Amino acid sequence: MSLSLEDRAALFEINWAQQKIGDEIAILNNRINAQRDELKGILDQITTLTSRIDSLQSSIPVPSAASEPPVSPVTAVSSVERKRFGRSKPRRPLSVGARE
Repeated sequence: MSLSLEDRAALFEINWAQQKIGDEIAILNNRINAQRDELKGILDQITTLTSRIDSLQSSIPVPSAASEPPVSPVTAVSSVERKRFGRSKPRRPLSVGARE
């Protein structure tokens, strides 16, 4: 089978385009692999930080409600009253006008 000059030129262009697309796909695959490796490194860092946070949280004692002394109602009321009324002070007579 003999190809015309036109057919050979078209076939050459098709082969060239396939090669160019193959090269571009290889470049994209390399970039994807590099990003995948970078993401894996970030995930490893997150995993390490998470385990450090967990170990720190487990080493800090959390105060329980039972360990705090209960506040008696009398103390609570008296502290509120103190804040509201203040201490009782001796009062002096107030002058409302001029003396005669």
